[in-house]
Amino acid sequence: MDTLNNVTPHETGQGMQADASAASNQTGGLLHDDAALQGLQELLAKVEPLLAGGRLNRIVDLVSVTADLVDMTDEYMVEKLAKAFEETMGAAWTAGNAARMARTQVSSMQETPTLIGLLRMAREPDVRRGLAFMLAMAGVLGQGLAYDNLDYTKD
Repeated sequence: MDTLNNVTPHETGQGMQADASAASNQTGGLLHDDAALQGLQELLAKVEPLLAGGRLNRIVDLVSVTADLVDMTDEYMVEKLAKAFEETMGAAWTAGNAARMARTQVSSMQETPTLIGLLRMAREPDVRRGLAFMLAMAGVLGQGLAYDNLDYTKD
């Protein structure tokens, strides 16, 4: 720490100039290299359409959003997302299995069931439970689709 106090501002400026000149020498060396210049020209040729169309801005925005998401994630958020993913996959798996089982049962039927045959199927508790679920789901979907009655007679 004492050595820093003994350094004059003029000497500090010279040290920074030396660092800057060393960095420019490294960069300058690359700019005088034909292979590096050719690589830069190829890169600019590829980036030019992105710049002209404003798409590079979108890419930068996407990287920025990704960086923000990484900064925002914490253990709780990761656990919550993992749980939601697990529940979604479980529901999809259950629905897929139910559809495969129902397809097997329907394809093994010799004839298409009549209306009375369908009503006989409703005697089974599992069928009634499934129908109740489907009707309840239809009711919830219907509530979401509610609309005001329109009077088409008014002009």
